[in-house]
Amino acid sequence: MADIRITAQYYENYSDTDTPYWKPKGGQVFVIENASMDMVMYTNKDVLIEVLIKLVEKQSNEHSKYEYLEHEVDFIGESYAIHADDLMNELFKTLGNEE
Repeated sequence: MADIRITAQYYENYSDTDTPYWKPKGGQVFVIENASMDMVMYTNKDVLIEVLIKLVEKQSNEHSKYEYLEHEVDFIGESYAIHADDLMNELFKTLGNEE
């Protein structure tokens, strides 16, 4: 099994009329868990992206919308997590503020 992480642009509708005014507000990550590895690996990439775009767009409504940006397939899982403490220690070292 594999997880597919889809990165999307998140927009909010700032219009109070029938004509939407979409303003980009940040990113959103959607995760499809336990996808079939065979389906992911052997499906034409363009077809897979087309389907992912449709799935992301289905999350939209009149107040907010999402646009597909990219995706990644994780075959390993989250067993190789980097902890926040490690990030902070490396940032302090890099910035010259070692603890």
